[in-house]
Order: sequence, then C-alpha cells, then structure tokens
Amino acid sequence: MQPDTIPPEDYAVDGIARVEVAANVDVAVHWVAMNQYHFPSIVDTTAGGTGAFINPSGTLVTSPEAVRLDRERITVYAVNQAWHQALGVPLPEDPYAHMHVPGRPKLEAAVNACYRLDKPGKHCAVTITPEIKVHPYTAADKPPTLTAGLLSTSGSVAVLSVAIPGKTATVALGPAPQTGKPWTAISWPTTPAATAKPATLQGRYDAKGSVSAQDIATLRTHLGTGMSGAFLVNARGAVTGMLSPTGHSVDAVPPDRITEALDKGGVQSARGPGDSSMANGLRLYAKHEYRHAATWLHSAADDTGQGAVAVRYHEAAHANSGTPADMSDEVDAHTGHNPAASGTNWTLIGPMIGLVILAAGALAFALRHRRLRLVEETAAAGPSLADARATLVSTLLRGFRAAKNEPPTAPIGSAPSARKDRERSAPDQPEPYQEPNQPDPYQAEDAATPSKAQGTYCARCGAFLSPGDRFCFACGAASPRR
Repeated sequence: MQPDTIPPEDYAVDGIARVEVAANVDVAVHWVAMNQYHFPSIVDTTAGGTGAFINPSGTLVTSPEAVRLDRERITVYAVNQAWHQALGVPLPEDPYAHMHVPGRPKLEAAVNACYRLDKPGKHCAVTITPEIKVHPYTAADKPPTLTAGLLSTSGSVAVLSVAIPGKTATVALGPAPQTGKPWTAISWPTTPAATAKPATLQGRYDAKGSVSAQDIATLRTHLGTGMSGAFLVNARGAVTGMLSPTGHSVDAVPPDRITEALDKGGVQSARGPGDSSMANGLRLYAKHEYRHAATWLHSAADDTGQGAVAVRYHEAAHANSGTPADMSDEVDAHTGHNPAASGTNWTLIGPMIGLVILAAGALAFALRHRRLRLVEETAAAGPSLADARATLVSTLLRGFRAAKNEPPTAPIGSAPSARKDRERSAPDQPEPYQEPNQPDPYQAEDAATPSKAQGTYCARCGAFLSPGDRFCFACGAASPRR
C-alpha cells in the first residue's frame, strides 16, 4: 500500500498563530464636570497578522506591519465613546469618524481638539497603552489568549516574546528558497478555532528564488488580513520564507534573515518535544501504521497544548487502530519491532532519572552524616582508630570470651579469683564438701597461686576484656584504665 501524502501545512500549522494588536485607552473629558473612562483591549482591525512560534520558550516572529498600532484610529474611537457617555453626543455611523455636534460649535471644537495626539486641548486627556495578543491554534476547551511584548524589530522581521506561553508547537526554519521549488503559504486572517483551517495557497519560487509579483497579488487577495507575517513552507513544513508587507510592496524574508533578526534579539530557534513526536506520528500515519502513530500523536497533542492538528490526527489514528486498514500488525510481524516504542521517550524517562539521582544523593548524604556521628562519638568515648585496629588484631589472635547476660560482681579493674573463674566456667558443679574447722580449699588454692593480671569485664555488657584493651569490641564502651 502506497503511503499517503501529508499536506505541507499540517506539519507546521500547530506552531502558527494569529497576532492581534489592541490598546487599553483611558480618556478624561472636562465639560462642566470631569468624567473619566477606561476602554480595555480595543482591537486595531487594520493591524494584526500571522506569527509563528520559533522556540518552546514563547518567542514568535512576524512582520512589523502586523504589530504596528494605528494610534490615531484608536484615539478617535475612544474619544467618541467618552463624549457620547459624558454628554450624550451622538455617535457617527462610522465609529472611527470624527464627531459633529450641530448647534454647539464650542462643544464640537472641544471634541475635535481631543483627536489631536500631540495637543488634545484643555477639555480632554487621552492615554493609550498598546498590547499584542497571540491566539494559538489549539483544540483545548478554553483556547488561551496570550499576551506578548515586542522584543526587537530588525528590517522586515519583528521578534515577540510571550510571557507565559505554556506548551506549544514550533516551526522549523528550512533551507533557503530554490528556483522552481514549491511553497505553501499559511496565514490566519481571523482568530483560529479548533474546527477552522488556515488560509493556504500554493506556488513555486521564480527564477530568482523569490515570489513573483503575480503570486504576491494573488496572496494579497487570498490571505487577506493574515498576509502580514504569513509563512511559506516546503513539503515537510519547514519555513522557507515569511511575507512582510511594506506599503505597496511585499518582502519574502528568507530563513537566514529571520535567524539574523533572532540573533539581534538575543534568542535562538529551537524545537520542542511535541515537534519530534508530531513528525514521527505523521510519518507512521502516512504509512497506515495507525496504532503505532496513535502513540506518538497522543504525546504530540499533550506536549503542544492540544495542538489542533495533532489532536485531529490522533483521533483519526485511534479510530483506525485495529481495522483492516491498519498496517501496524503486519509491520510488527515482518520486523519483530514496534516503531511506536523505538524512540526514547525522554518526557517520561528524564524525570525518573532525576528522581533516582536525587534519592541516591539523599542516601549518600544520610550515610555520610551517620558515619561522621559515629566517628565523633567514638572520638569522645573510645580510643583512636589506629588503637582500635591494633587491639582488634590482638583480640582476634588470642580469641575472646563470650559475654554473659549479667555483669560481673567484681570491682572494675580487679582480677577475678580462681574460685570465681571456676564458678563461671562450670556453674553446674556441686560445691566441695568441707569438714568443720577445715580451711577453705579455694582459699588455699588462691593463697598458693600467685596473683597476676588476667583481664577484666565490660561494665556495660559484661564482655571479657583482655589486658591492654582500651575499649569493648562488643558494645564500643571505653574500658577504664587501671
């Protein structure tokens, strides 16, 4: 079965978004009394265009024309609304046209003075705070509206930075345009919805490796307000150009100039984890390996913030899994290998490796801390390590006696008598018979045997200590010196 052909735009469109320019406007009007009004997020319908995420950190590139706010137009709209609310001045049919106040020339003069950006007059004050909004292409239940700031403008490229981008797909910068190679233009004329599709148009680069004037005219008509910042991609979805209108002309910006603009803004292009998953999923989907593709496409949807195309292909792959059209089982039987598991899923393995490293570090720290405590306690209550080793060797050569459960009754440091030794070595022997007024046989034996040092016993556990032992090897307690 021949593989399907994936449309070029499907490789890239999850990383392409709609860019809008808006303004928060505060207007104060003074006529008899002072009135203040706030108009949030007034969208400039003459601006806006298309932008593309160039790395997972939230950097976008677009045309400077797409983010250029028409301040005069926004001022007229806000001033009209303020005077209408303050004094009931009738609004014109075109909300962006100047007001007329019949029969009240002074009021009309005051209103018209407010339209001037440099000298609005004494009857009003206007403050405009522009903002850039980014609408990614997503199938999420609540599509986010991201706020971006202008990072830099270089030639025909504007670099934007989204404060909190979340998870998003990105586009790849491809090779330079080549004569005769096909391109597919992608743009968003309006805010994208999950079920919507971008405006696209296909063509070929001319003999100069550029877009012909005839194609530019067609693009203006077909792409509409999304043409500013629209992207040209090759058959695998890599960007080979960006459309940047300037007045009546349109510049097709090649990838190397986009890279130069990124360098001036101090950022770089990069791909995210969802992009590689998407590429693998589409490759397997094209070969009708739907079960294999579903795994990759599911990861792609999760890692791109529910990118609309990733979700769409995942649903299709899941629906076709296990059907007669699914070639996954045949591929497994032929190769004995599952392509869906061939790649290393660092999204799962990476955190696990990190946890193992943290656990090993914590265990090593705990063991080291415990060893240091034992060394400190031994240094405070026992002999040095060198003495302990020497005594241990001596004890192993001579042997040692097992300690009894009860401690000895003899004073610490005194040599036990022969009678006491016999009592410990043979406690079950009967006492010898002694006639009245006869001397004690043990006393006689003790008197006949000269006294010599025979060791002592540990006061803590009762273990036998050889002469010269400085601490007990059974419990670690220090042995008192004689």
